[in-house]
Amino acid sequence: MHTSLYVEVNRPAPLRESTEDVFMLRIEIQAARHEATLRCCGRIVLGVEAEILRCLARSRPESRVVLDLRDVVAIDAAGLGLLVELHGWAQDGNKLLELNNPSPCLRRLFFLTNLHRVLKIAYSADFDSAKEQAGTAFARRVMTA
Repeated sequence: MHTSLYVEVNRPAPLRESTEDVFMLRIEIQAARHEATLRCCGRIVLGVEAEILRCLARSRPESRVVLDLRDVVAIDAAGLGLLVELHGWAQDGNKLLELNNPSPCLRRLFFLTNLHRVLKIAYSADFDSAKEQAGTAFARRVMTA
């Protein structure tokens, strides 16, 4: 059995700009029997965005929860804290939390904060080839930051 759910958090645009909604965070959920994938698009920041992701992730009954982060364009300290919190929640509940395909901005933050050593992160094949081409670019950034 395969089910899907789509949740989008929008904020109204300022009055001076168009009346079109400003896109903040969209989460698409695909669930099978033992695994749920939450594909995040947009920003994981303090406020409604982080709370929605927290509620959706923690409410999943599956034993494996995957956060697909390829389309995340921004994250703040609250967002990073949420990922660490969800990691602890998964460990306490005998679940597996996996972060898949983090966007380049998330990759940099994971390396700068050493979260890549704590969180279970799965990178796509294109990341491995880009990492080889860049050599030790990530290590240099950590040392110069």
